[in-house]
Amino acid sequence: MDRPKSRLIWLRNPNVVRLLRGLAAGSIPLTHDGLHQETPWRTVVHLRDLLMDSGVLPRVDRQLLLYQRWLAERLATVEDPEPRRLLQHFATWHQMRRLRSKAEKGPLGRSQTNQTKQEITQAGAFLARLADRGRTIEHCQQALDAWHTEKLATRRPAQTFLRWCMRTGRMPRLVLPPQVVSQDEAPLHQHHRLVVRRRVLHDDSLPLWARIAATLVLLYAQPVTRIVLLAANDVVEGHARFPQRRRAHRLRAAKRGCEGAVLSTTTRG
Repeated sequence: MDRPKSRLIWLRNPNVVRLLRGLAAGSIPLTHDGLHQETPWRTVVHLRDLLMDSGVLPRVDRQLLLYQRWLAERLATVEDPEPRRLLQHFATWHQMRRLRSKAEKGPLGRSQTNQTKQEITQAGAFLARLADRGRTIEHCQQALDAWHTEKLATRRPAQTFLRWCMRTGRMPRLVLPPQVVSQDEAPLHQHHRLVVRRRVLHDDSLPLWARIAATLVLLYAQPVTRIVLLAANDVVEGHARFPQRRRAHRLRAAKRGCEGAVLSTTTRG
């Protein structure tokens, strides 16, 4: 056991003692659902990780479990039963199915569950707007137009919920605003691209992770949304393996991982 002293100190935590006694006595079921009802959540998460590592509980994706806890707490704040029921159905039959499918291929990242949280948050805000105006999801055309007019980028995560409602017959099929992608009118000239690349290669005032990300953009034209998923072992010394590995499922957040990576840009790999 690594750091045995810290483990012994942790075992003296009153919340840990209460949880372990409950599990031993059977008042807390030794299941994921049983632990899901307990607090404080940080202590429960750590205890659950230990139980999974020791084989007492079957392994379940950590981010998925954290999202389930967040969802329960978020739905508890929705007072109107009809919107709460609709959000619960959306989360159960669309979001959780999607997350479980991704978790089977590799560990979920925070960015994936954060996006899912935004979908619930913005969907709940839209339903609250409808309720304030005395409307329901079945009659939401005018409210939908006004909703997207205000803050399109902020409101956009609600579109996943709206499309699910249309697909399942909960609301009429309406046209949602398309995503607007702003870009420079003219492409980057080759000479300018080489100047910028030379700077990111030699300017030590820039963070290493930022220089690596910029190099991937300049050399391989990779979008930033894909680059931020890189882990340290996706960038290796002397060879850029990104184009061959960009479909890898087990990619994690990049900034910490890229801090220790060294990328040679003399070859495209």
